[in-house]
Order: sequence, then C-alpha cells, then structure tokens
Amino acid sequence: MSLNILIAEDNQYTALQYERILSKYGHRVVLTKDGQECIDTYKSSAGKKEFEQLDKNPFDVVILDQSMPKVTGSQAAEEILKTKPSQKIVFASAYGLTAEKNSDSFKDRVQFLQKPFSLTKLVKTITE
Repeated sequence: MSLNILIAEDNQYTALQYERILSKYGHRVVLTKDGQECIDTYKSSAGKKEFEQLDKNPFDVVILDQSMPKVTGSQAAEEILKTKPSQKIVFASAYGLTAEKNSDSFKDRVQFLQKPFSLTKLVKTITE
C-alpha cells in the first residue's frame, strides 16, 4: 500500500535519506525544510477539494523533527491537529521528547522515534 507522506526535517541529508527509503517502498514523499513550511504545505493540501471532507487527511502520515527553525515540531503538530484531529504524526528527534509524550494534546495521536534509529524502523513505524 502506497502512502502519502509529509516530512519536516531541517537537516537536508537526513531528509533525503528519509525520502530515498520511503520512495523505495513506493510511498509518495513531500519534503519541507522547517515547521512553518510544513504547516503551510499541510494547510494548502488540506484545502484542496478532495480533502474537504472532515474524515479525510491530505497525508497518511506527517513526520516531524522537533528542533527546527521558525516553528518547532511540537508547534507544527499542534497546528496540524487543529486542522485535522485524526492526522497520524510521527516525531523523529534526537532531543528528549518527554514533555511532548506527556502532553494531553498529543496522547494517543502521535508516535515517537528517538534518533538515531534505523531507516527500516522508520518504514515499519509509518506503515503500522
């Protein structure tokens, strides 16, 4: 099953690694370089005709780095979940995400991957 995936990652090398492995598995990947670009891309996609139904998300999964310029991963996740509460989000971060894991706004709606992790683990996490 091919997934539509939005990624916000400010490290270009890491972003390209994600894109390569996910594309190899047949997924469609949209890369953004920071949290603000991710939010803008998400909202623009969510506003398209086919996604105007409440239960339809523009992306099957959104992968967010936590520490990014302009807008953090947590801030981007909050904005996205306000737009589409059922959106699946995966935090992929080298920084401790204890506060995010314990946040009521993220409970049961967000998954966490602590960097470093294998690309195989990334694929497994998003396809589950």
